[in-house]
Amino acid sequence: MIAQPIVLICAGLLILIGFGFSGLLVSRAQVLEKRLLQRRDTVLQKHMRAQTIDIRLFAKQAGPETSFKVRAASVFGIDLERPEIAPVPWWVIVGGAAVLSQIASSAAMMLVGPIAWLGVPAGCVIGSRVVFGQFRSKRREKLMVQFPDALMMIVRSVRVGVPVTEAIHIIAREQPSPTSLEFALLASQLSIGEPLDKAILQMARHADLAEYRFFATALTLQSKAGGALSSTLENLADMIRRRVAVKERGHALASEARTSIYVLSGLPIVIGSAMGFLNPEYMALLFTDAFGNKLLIAAIVCLFCGIGAMKMIVKKSLS
Repeated sequence: MIAQPIVLICAGLLILIGFGFSGLLVSRAQVLEKRLLQRRDTVLQKHMRAQTIDIRLFAKQAGPETSFKVRAASVFGIDLERPEIAPVPWWVIVGGAAVLSQIASSAAMMLVGPIAWLGVPAGCVIGSRVVFGQFRSKRREKLMVQFPDALMMIVRSVRVGVPVTEAIHIIAREQPSPTSLEFALLASQLSIGEPLDKAILQMARHADLAEYRFFATALTLQSKAGGALSSTLENLADMIRRRVAVKERGHALASEARTSIYVLSGLPIVIGSAMGFLNPEYMALLFTDAFGNKLLIAAIVCLFCGIGAMKMIVKKSLS
């Protein structure tokens, strides 16, 4: 009985240490971003004309002041401004994460006791954020792959005398999703009289992709300072194609590591199934004995932790 308060105090201290470390990382990132913007201002100040140009499009900026509903949804990884990211309604994903978290906490009770129920809200939040993060990552990959074709469509339109705004409408009609959705939103804002620089900046923030911010910068500079837009966009499209090719080559080189993850993940299941078939009484202790249940749960937790660690290593090596 005395051990439970000690465990609660230790868990609370770990949570406080985690929040403090997170705050330190956030403050450090803000300082680095501020230094980067100051350097960019210093370098580009010599080449700027009398008219002010927003050069902070390269940085990921926060949007306008959001409501409490949007901030609360962002805790679970839900983006109410972009509901098209997830193929299913958000409440289905959050509900599924809550159910799985409750099942996992029920199993963890055999190891740590009633304190395991404290992990239900944390598991729900983490599970929802992981799922929405996967959907968001896949959407960004599609946008990046489709973006060079959209840029070349603008280049060809501009070279034959078609205005940029009309080229944006063409992309919204002919490009596949999700690129068509982004340019359709831009076209609708231009149709109601929104200035091109503000509309393109909002689209760059909405897409949440660095290449879109480069595109917004190029159009803003061209509209305010002039210049050859077609050659700029053509070079940008060529750069994005090279980045996509390098990323695909990296995935191809990491195929052996991904195969190792699948083999190492499935090996315990295959061996356990074989042992259960050859000697059922030996494996039955994991399901009938109380200590065997704890060993089985610990093995499952270790397996998932190992899979997550291996995937994180591969992902970091490709980023």
